[in-house]
Amino acid sequence: MITSLYTPYTFHPLPPPSVYKNTVKTLLLPEMFLFDYGVVVFWGMTLEEELKILKELEPFEEEKLEMNDVETEEFRYYYNEYHQPRIYNDIITLRHPSNYLVKLTISHAIAQSVKMTLFERLIDDTINDTKYIPQVMAENGTIQMSRTAITKKIGQLFIMRINVNLVSNILDTPEIFWSEPALEPLYSAIRSYLEISQRVELLNQRVEVISDLLEMLKDHLNSSHGEHLEWIVIWLIAMEILVAVVTTSLDAYHLYSNKEV
Repeated sequence: MITSLYTPYTFHPLPPPSVYKNTVKTLLLPEMFLFDYGVVVFWGMTLEEELKILKELEPFEEEKLEMNDVETEEFRYYYNEYHQPRIYNDIITLRHPSNYLVKLTISHAIAQSVKMTLFERLIDDTINDTKYIPQVMAENGTIQMSRTAITKKIGQLFIMRINVNLVSNILDTPEIFWSEPALEPLYSAIRSYLEISQRVELLNQRVEVISDLLEMLKDHLNSSHGEHLEWIVIWLIAMEILVAVVTTSLDAYHLYSNKEV
């Protein structure tokens, strides 16, 4: 379904045509917004320019993703002084080239959407990689995995759950709207178009699946450990009985030998 979004926001009118004609070269400069959770939003740059900037940012990267894991979303945009800012069919309409706060507002929502896309894919991959475990348990009643392998899998699932909790913090309303409350309706409209709230709900449901699997693995690990301890106790008791039998037999033998002498 295609959605058209209009947001209540007050804009300053464009300069008269003669003035705007002389300033358009200055106003139509490319822009970039860098977010501390690893997302960059470019406006009006060529692919070569974007790649060059990303290359310059590499020394400051932490936990760099593989190229195959990098998520990208593209939108077209144009300026129209007679329309409120909106997004329609992945095309963004802006009123004034120099209003960077509007671009920052839209960039916040787009950056959050990109970050969510990354975690959606990671969650899907994790579920696909582990969905065989419940099936194997249902068929065999146990998991043919070593204790070390199960512990590693628990660690991976736990890290994934922590990361999803972190992305939930990223999706909070940015602090800029505390000082610029008039921009929040535009931000909310872009979030609505990108279906971020619905995607967050679905992401949480998938995290519940991972949490259930995590608990199941913990229970299986504890159960296996308990069974292992039970067998150790059984063997210790058996050894104690064996030692007692041998000791009693030797004592009886020595006693019988002494009587004969």
